[in-house]
Amino acid sequence: MNRQTIKATIYLAVCIAALLLSLPAWGWRLADFLVWKCMIAFKLPIQPVDDYLIVVDKSEHQLTLYQGERVMRTYPVAISRYGKAPRHRYDDFLTPEGEFLIASMQYNSHFGPRQMLLETTAQALADYRAQYGDEAAALLQEWEARHGPLDTIWEVYDYNTAHPGREIWHDILIHGGGSSPDWTLGCIALNDQDILELFALLQRSRHRGIGVPVVIKP
Repeated sequence: MNRQTIKATIYLAVCIAALLLSLPAWGWRLADFLVWKCMIAFKLPIQPVDDYLIVVDKSEHQLTLYQGERVMRTYPVAISRYGKAPRHRYDDFLTPEGEFLIASMQYNSHFGPRQMLLETTAQALADYRAQYGDEAAALLQEWEARHGPLDTIWEVYDYNTAHPGREIWHDILIHGGGSSPDWTLGCIALNDQDILELFALLQRSRHRGIGVPVVIKP
C-alpha cells in the first residue's frame, strides 16, 4: 500500500468517526488532530488543493485569502524581525519566499490561538545543498540510503535531530500573536482574531486547510 492510499484511507476513517460523534464540532477537531498525527507517523506528503489560495506580500505586510479568483479576506501581518530578505539558511531566521503548502492545521500554538505549518522541504533542501555543497550531498545520500526519500517536512524533523549543527531550515508557520511590528523568527504573524477567522475559513477547503497553496512574495 503506497503512502497516498494510506493517507486517503486514514482520512476517510477519521472523518467517518467524527461524523458519528455526538458533538460534531469537537468531532471534527478530533479528526483534524488524528489526520495530522497519522501524517507524521506515516511521513505522508502534502497534496495541493486548488479551491483556496493564500498570498503573502512581505513588502506590504499583507496576507490575502482567495477562494478561486475571488478575494475573501485581507489581513495585516508581521514577518521576520531580521528584515525582508528571503530565507536561505537554518540560522538566518528570515521569512522565506516561494510557493509552499499548508501541512497541518493546529489548534494550539505558543503564538496566539491557532497555527498552520508550511511544507517547505523542497526549497529548504535546495538551500541546504547550496550552503553545504558536497557535504550536504553525502549526508543526504547516507540518510536516504537508510530511510528512503527525504521529501516531507516530517522527515526533515527526524533528519535535523540526527544532524545537530547541520539542520535544514523548517518550521515556518502562519500564527497569531500580533501583526505589528515585525517580530517573528521567520514566520508570518496575524492578529489573534484574524488567525481565528482565517483558520475557520480554510477549514471549508477540500481537505480542511491541508494542501492549500501559500505564495510568499518579496
